[in-house]
This record gives sequence, structure tokens and C-alpha cells, in this order.
Amino acid sequence: MQTPDLVPIIPELILLVTACVALLVEPFLKPGGSGRTDRTALIAITLTGLIGSVAVSLGLSGEDRESFAGMLVLDDWAVFFNVLFGVAAILTVLMSPAYLEAHRRHLGEYYALLLFAVIGMDLMAAARDFILLYVAIELMAISSYLLAAFFRYRIRSNEASLKYFLTGSFASAILLYGVSLVYGQAGATNYSATGRAVAEIMQSGATGSKAGVLLAVFLVAIGLAFKVSAAPFHMWTPDVYQGAPTPIAAFFSVGPKAAAFSAMMAAFIAAFPGAVKEWGLFFMVLSIATMLVGNLYALVQTNVKRMLAYSSIAHAGYLLTGVGAMGWSGNTLPGQGVMIYLAAYTFMNLGAFGILAYLKAQRPEEFDYSLKSLAGLGRRSPWTASLLTLFLLSLTGIPGTAGFIGKFYVFSGVVWADLWWLAVIGVLLSAVSAYYYLRVVIYMFFREPEEEYSFREPIGGAMAASLAVSAIATVAIGLVPSWLWDAAAAGFGTLFD
Repeated sequence: MQTPDLVPIIPELILLVTACVALLVEPFLKPGGSGRTDRTALIAITLTGLIGSVAVSLGLSGEDRESFAGMLVLDDWAVFFNVLFGVAAILTVLMSPAYLEAHRRHLGEYYALLLFAVIGMDLMAAARDFILLYVAIELMAISSYLLAAFFRYRIRSNEASLKYFLTGSFASAILLYGVSLVYGQAGATNYSATGRAVAEIMQSGATGSKAGVLLAVFLVAIGLAFKVSAAPFHMWTPDVYQGAPTPIAAFFSVGPKAAAFSAMMAAFIAAFPGAVKEWGLFFMVLSIATMLVGNLYALVQTNVKRMLAYSSIAHAGYLLTGVGAMGWSGNTLPGQGVMIYLAAYTFMNLGAFGILAYLKAQRPEEFDYSLKSLAGLGRRSPWTASLLTLFLLSLTGIPGTAGFIGKFYVFSGVVWADLWWLAVIGVLLSAVSAYYYLRVVIYMFFREPEEEYSFREPIGGAMAASLAVSAIATVAIGLVPSWLWDAAAAGFGTLFD
């Protein structure tokens, strides 16, 4: 029996060891001066593992390896997403301590579950077999369900976890049923082997076989659509984001979403090339519904956390325009635009949620994420309000920010695919978002609070580092996007080698 090549999974092995060490170390931590256990060592271990995983992934760029009988690959595509997931997790870890301490729920399991979720996300991007894809999704999902219920003594947190679990299980069942139909039609679960078999079936002209293939394709698409919060499969998103701890809601909005998009593009390009028109059209229709639902529901929200949840649905719609256009036209530019958008969205959305986490840590009882609780923030904490304004402007797509670059590349790719009408719909619906994003800015700078309040301490420590990195990246991508384009082009090119 041939020994599998372990090089492609070195980043994941580092994360696995780190998660186990974090769980083993916590019982030996000693209480600090205030009587609470000092988690500094735990945070340092977690960050060391994540940084090590990212560094190794970067060191492996340019490699082209496969392992475990072709189920998993190491290429620039996997490296791009490994780095993206690792950075998202690092920023989430940095914004978590102050928030968890304020809620007296700072435990080592939090960091271990986060690391297990990242392992699942890494494997989703690197998977080239539907069986591994399903296992990776479940590893990510189970960790996410537990993280959503991390404040287990709160009804809303339990409700969020239960809804996430039920809808996630339903989505996994649909995905698995679709995979079983793929195996029944193609006789394989490997992406490449499936792609060859599906192409032959679609060219054969047999109506029954074609119908079976298309049913399998659509079931797999629906299963992944749940994971990216695409309408009408978005119902769980606002409640889960509102009930989960704010740093975890931030992580959910960028990490699992990016992982699902990476799996979606890799699987559909490699496994279903014979049905590109069909799944391309499906994703285009889904994108329009998702943009419409996300933006319209976000317009009427007075809770900023729920507003960001609905806006994340709208952003999933923008991303789906690129996926659909890529399939319908066969043009690779929309796919590269999706990768750039995912990177840009990671920083600006983590930054926006990070500000909310900071405000909740400073005012655990008074701050309820409502627009009213943000009134007067510009006068009481100008730096906090200015940073949130930057992230909201980027989410709107104002030029000079990462959000503008992401939307520019996605919609430009859609236009290059001769689907200008879809780009016009995306731009128009994106313009709607200016209302609910700028409304928050108006409350911060032009409304007075109903009650006077003050902050216990300014932004500092790990939270300051997380917000600083998010802000710098948001501006850097907006002003100098060429390096990100090169990374996306290199990664996307490996899917067609």
C-alpha cells in the first residue's frame, strides 16, 4: 500500500496539533491577579498555530501535488484560500478576548473549535472528491454549531445554534443526496472522473440520463447555496448571526461563506463541465433573488447586527453573479473577480463586526446593537466611529476601498462574459445598500444619544491589532489591488491545468 503524500496537509496538521495543545494546556493555566484565569498563553498558542499554518501555506505556493488517491490537492488555489481562512481566523481570535471576558465566557474550547472549523474550510478548498468535500463541510459545520451556542446560558444563543443545526443538517442531506445521484450517474466521486462521465452523458442525447445528471447537479448546488446564504435558502442567517457571539458572527459571515464558494467553483468547474449552461443559469437566477432579498430586508432593520446579516446575503448575491457568469459563458474573469471579492469582503466585514464586538465589550448591558445605541458615537469615540464608517463605506462600494475593487472585478467579469444586464442589476441593487449603510453613519455623527454614556477604555490590545489590520487591508486593497489580482489569477489558473 502506497504511503500518501502528507505535504499537502501540513497546514491542516499544524492546526490540528494546535487545537489539541490548546485543549490540553487550559487546565494548567493559573488564575491571574483578579481571580480570573489568564488566557494569554492560550491565545498565544492559537495565534502561533494559525500564523504557522499561513506561513507554511505561503511557503508551499507554486507546488502542484495531490494526495490520498487524488481526493486532495495542493496548488495555488488551495494556498490562496488557506491563507484567506487563516487570516480571517487570526483576526477573529484577536477581537475575541475582550468580548469573551466581558461576558465571562473565555474558555479554551472556543479557540479549539475555531481551529477545527478552519481545518474543515481548508479541506473544502483543497478537496477534489465529493466524499472529502462532504466530510470537510461536516467538520466545519459541527464546529460552527457549537460556536454559535457558545453562550449556552442565553436563549437567543441556543436558538441560533438550533436553527443553524437544523437548516445545516437539511442542507447536508440535500448535498449528500445529490452526491449519491452523481455517483449513480457517473460511477465516480472524484471531480475529474465525474466531469468526464457527465460530459459523455450530456453529449449522448439520452433524455433520462440527462435528467438524472441535471437533478444531481441542482441538488449539489442547492446544498452549497444553503452554506453561502443564498435566497431562498437564507432563512437561518439573521437569527444565527444575531444569537451567536459577535466575533463568531463575524467569522461566520466571511470564513464558511468563502469556503463554500471555493468548493462551489472547484466542484462545478471540474465535475460538471458538461452542464455549464444549466448550472450557470441556475446561479444567475439565484444571484438576482439573493441580491433582491438581502438588500430589501436590510433596508428595514434597526438592529445593526441583523442588518449586517442581511447585507451578507446581498453580498453572496453579488458573488453568485460571478459564479453564474463563469458557468454560462465559460469566461474565467468572473471567477477571478469572485476570489478578489472574497478577500476584500473578509477584511471589511470582519472590521465592521469587530467594532460591534468592541462596543458590546465596553457596554455589555447598555449596547444592544440598535441604531439608537450608536447615536452620538462620533463625539464620544471619534476613532471608533471613523473606523466603522470606513468599513461601511467599503461595504457600500465607495471608490478607494476594498469593497469597490471587489465589486469592480466581479461586475467587470460579468460584463466581459457578455452579461451586461446582470451587471446592471447588480450595480443597481448594490446602490440600494448605500441607504442602510450610511444610515448608521448618520446616527453616529448627527444624532444625540437618549442617555449619556462613556467607554471604560479606548480601543487597545488585541482588538486594536485586529481592527488596524482590517482597516489597513481595506484601504490597501482599494488603492493597490494588483497583488491580489495576481494571486487570484494564479490560483484560478490551476483549476484549468
